[in-house]
Amino acid sequence: MRPILVLAGLTLAACATQAGFDARMQGLVGMTVGDAVQAVGVPDSDYTTPDGRRFLQYERLGTSAPTPLPTMGFGLGGFGWRGGYGTGWGIGTAYPAYAPPPPCRVTFEVRDGRIASFTRSGTGCVAAPPDP
Repeated sequence: MRPILVLAGLTLAACATQAGFDARMQGLVGMTVGDAVQAVGVPDSDYTTPDGRRFLQYERLGTSAPTPLPTMGFGLGGFGWRGGYGTGWGIGTAYPAYAPPPPCRVTFEVRDGRIASFTRSGTGCVAAPPDP
């Protein structure tokens, strides 16, 4: 049963691409700012240039799950109640041993209260394509 779950997870992960991400972001173009914020979340920055152009910037869209890293440890046992002691080696994954998600910065340009376009940067800008 477990190999089937692992295979299913890898298959789903393989569907996440930059093209899928772009298709999802393109679906926001034309939305009102309120609807886009409701769909994606509150932006990390909202700024207007001196010439009046408005931008919403998100620092971490796309892949959001941290990646587990292998860890290795060495433990020294203490002395037991009857004089015993022990040592040990171990290899595995541990909660603190996670790599942060890859970066993905997305900036939306706003015109007349609607999302007009977007740009992205970073290797973490991947997603499964939207359902047709």
